[in-house]
Amino acid sequence: MTKLLLITHDDVLAKAYRAHLARAGFEVEVATTGYAGLAKARQWAPALMLLDVTLPGLHGLDILKWLRDVPQLVTSMRVVLLIERTLCREILDECLMWGADSYCYKDAASPQELVEHLRAILRSHTHRLHV
Repeated sequence: MTKLLLITHDDVLAKAYRAHLARAGFEVEVATTGYAGLAKARQWAPALMLLDVTLPGLHGLDILKWLRDVPQLVTSMRVVLLIERTLCREILDECLMWGADSYCYKDAASPQELVEHLRAILRSHTHRLHV
């Protein structure tokens, strides 16, 4: 089972995504704050992180910067951002520059599309490791 850490303060989104991702074969943990997410990432070392950029308190960009200072996570964990359509393009660009692998809009992806997107990210990463 692939470990996936979902970091979001949106309880409705977390519940829906967690259930669907678990049915799709992911082992899912949820953190509702950036600080809890950082602690969970360090302890649990997931293969994937689904990161809500607009967290209160510790912003998603801050989490990305912290993650890139942890060598074992930077080489093994893929990060997909969950963003609002209204997110400033400069913030998205900066998140991608700091190592996010991809992003999806919170309101656009059906749960099945999200699963396929995450699987594609994992395949791409696995392929790069074996080339």
